[in-house]
Amino acid sequence: MKVPEGAKQTKYKTTFVCVKNGVEKEFDENNYPYNDTTWVFKDSRQEILEQGYEPPIHDFSITDGETGEDLTQQILDKKGYTFLLVAPYLETADDSNFDEINHIYEYAKANGYAFYGLTASTEKGIGHWRDITGAEYPFYITDGITLKTVIRSSPGLVLLYQGTIINKWSQNDLPTAGRLNAPLSLIQEGHEPENHTWMKIVLIIICYILPLILLIITDRIWAWTQWVKKREEWVKQKEQSNRLYQLIKRKRQMRKKIVAGNWKMNETLQEGIALAKEINESLKAEKPNCDVVICTPFIHLASVAGVLDSGIVGLGAENCADKEKGAYTGEVSAAMVKSTGAQYVILGHSERRQYYGETAEILKEKVKLALANGLKVIFCCGETLEEREAEKQNEVVKAELDGSVFNLTAEEWKSIILAYEPIWAIGTGKTATSDQAQEMLAYIRSIVAEKYGKEVAEETSILYGGSCKASNAPELFSKPDIDGGLIGGASLKAADFKGIIDAWKK
Repeated sequence: MKVPEGAKQTKYKTTFVCVKNGVEKEFDENNYPYNDTTWVFKDSRQEILEQGYEPPIHDFSITDGETGEDLTQQILDKKGYTFLLVAPYLETADDSNFDEINHIYEYAKANGYAFYGLTASTEKGIGHWRDITGAEYPFYITDGITLKTVIRSSPGLVLLYQGTIINKWSQNDLPTAGRLNAPLSLIQEGHEPENHTWMKIVLIIICYILPLILLIITDRIWAWTQWVKKREEWVKQKEQSNRLYQLIKRKRQMRKKIVAGNWKMNETLQEGIALAKEINESLKAEKPNCDVVICTPFIHLASVAGVLDSGIVGLGAENCADKEKGAYTGEVSAAMVKSTGAQYVILGHSERRQYYGETAEILKEKVKLALANGLKVIFCCGETLEEREAEKQNEVVKAELDGSVFNLTAEEWKSIILAYEPIWAIGTGKTATSDQAQEMLAYIRSIVAEKYGKEVAEETSILYGGSCKASNAPELFSKPDIDGGLIGGASLKAADFKGIIDAWKK
């Protein structure tokens, strides 16, 4: 906004009220839960932090958020038509009609009309809108209060002609395909812009030729062919838009879905071989819709590798040493694990941390050696009951990842699979809901994105390692950030294990 020299501007703070499980919580623009769909937006509030100069509406200004350049006159003086998508705060804007908005943008681009987004949101809010809608149009910054006086809808669409507003639409009343395919003067629903002399001439000509039936018929035929042509163009654009949407959807589904069994200290060698055969045969008869891995005690590995079809069931160890080789009685190195035919290893399991005192530094060395020997690492993290009750779950999980795996390169990270274990929900009588699991996996994906970027985070498989069974697996696996399960006791019975695997077919 334009501020008189020597005057200070009024400063505002905008907060957004969201609801989850009947509990209300306030967020600001910096910590708004973009990736947590369990929070439902309820209301926005604005308070004055510092009273200063209050600009009148005629001080309306448009600024490039990246360069700080004032674009007001450049846009208002633009000849012809200009579409303005108005969304004071994109964090709370309704994104249900983004297909229609994108179609209007494509129409404007195809016809040489300008199309801009106006908002008071931060770069983070603009980036969130682009992520969920695929928007390609530019966004410029305008005061939020001023935008609300222009149109109450969020988002809303405004049509300018040489700087003058000639029409407005709410997000529930956007112009349809038929109205867009008509001349812009019809979109304006009776508002004729100045200097459209050609329209008056056309009306006069139409009045004189009405008696000429033959010409009227010819004119209607021509109009019909033009409509058909434009309709075909619209259908083509719609198909392209749908293909783009499907491409984005497929990208979100690119990461691998995995069900991994952790046998722990169970099954004799003979029992383990028999169980592996049974699992292999059941999946051979009906191929799974996900990757399947069984992680066995060390003594099983070489024998079980001989009875598994590696194209159907992968094999992993439950641990490996933090030393390459040497006088370490009782230890099994990563190289030894790899030599049995195994492709995976579980590291950082809560039982190893709790019973054997494995620290972040020890696990860091184990991960390094496992990757050096070509093993894929299923790395576990999670909080205890005490830590959950103290609401330290995010802090604990982040520290575990920081200490052991966030030192890896982006290339090394491709061999990491994460598994979240709610230790507090295992053997305590308490149960983690699917929403609680989703909340934590979404948080884990967000900190991976902070470290390695959003694209890497979207490709990282994150498993749920709580009490997963055939009865609750479909609900768990339906959550957008849960890519499978690390299964304990249910993996010791082939039928139970296959019931969980089959959840990916529902």
